[in-house]
Formats: sequence, C-alpha cells, structure tokens
Amino acid sequence: MRATGSMEPRPRAIIRRQILALAALASAILFFAYDIVVDWLYEGEFGTSHFLVEFVVFVGVSMALIFGLRDLRRLRVQLNREEHRNRLLSTALAESIDEQMDECRMTRSEKDVAWLIIKGYRFAEIARIRGVKESTARLQATSLYAKADVNGRAEFVAEIIHPLLMSIPSDSSLRDNQAGGMANPP
Repeated sequence: MRATGSMEPRPRAIIRRQILALAALASAILFFAYDIVVDWLYEGEFGTSHFLVEFVVFVGVSMALIFGLRDLRRLRVQLNREEHRNRLLSTALAESIDEQMDECRMTRSEKDVAWLIIKGYRFAEIARIRGVKESTARLQATSLYAKADVNGRAEFVAEIIHPLLMSIPSDSSLRDNQAGGMANPP
C-alpha cells in the first residue's frame, strides 16, 4: 500500500464509530428508561421479574455508556497528544531534510521533486502534480541525484534517511519496544 493509504482505520474514523456506538447505547437507555417508567407507573409491574430484568439491563447499558464516554474522552486526549507530537516530529524531520537539500545546493524545483521522490511518488505522478512533462521531472531528478552524489531514487532516499537514523541511540529502548521486543535482530 502507498504511503498515503493504510489498511488500518484512521483514528478519527475509530472515534466516529465509537460515537455512533455510544449514541446507539444512549438510544437503548432512553428506550429502557421509558419502558421502566411505563411498567412502574402505568402497568403496576414494579418488583416483577420483567421489571427487574429491564432495570438490570438499563443499569448495565447505562454503565456501558458511562465507561464508553470515559474511554472516548481518554482516546480523544491521547489522539490530540499524538497528533501534536507527530506535528512536532514531522516539522523537525522536514527541517532536517531541508538542511540536507540546502547542503547539496538544490534549486527550488529540485527540492520539490526530491520531496515527492521521498514521499514515494512515481515520475508520472510527480510530473502531473508539478504540471510538467515526465521527462522534465526525470531530468530534475537526475540533476538532484548528481548534486546529492547518488545514482538513483533508492540511493537518494537512503542518503537522506541515513543521517537521521544514525542519530538514534543504539541502545534505544523505544526503538526496541516498537520493533516488537526484538532488541537484537538477526
């Protein structure tokens, strides 16, 4: 899958589904509340097994709604925190990559092409996005490869990413945890 797509649901979509589920719970609570009041006041069923079952379900569904709302609030706070953290990290990453491109003395057009290459776009897509011919995009890529002293797309991306990866401490427990606990890969 391309860098712009993903097989997993996006966090905001998960929150929307959670809100929909909680709205369904709230509707069930309203139904049971109405039914309990009618059974108690108009049908005299207070204390019957039917009434008790509905009351227990009402309490259970109400608790599920309360816990769901609490979890949704926590999820939203966590999502906002992660989005803020990602914006900060993305900004720092972009600044670092821009500095590397400046060191290579790339033109604005070459930088634009370089960013699209880093993001994984094909030359036809780069040309379409930039409103140029594919041959122009390829020529600009060849020029930026020469300035970066690399032989192609893969080597260019590796040269951009390599210095960033070298700044990660080798004993980083964060990296090891994110790799699924594989502290010493084969």
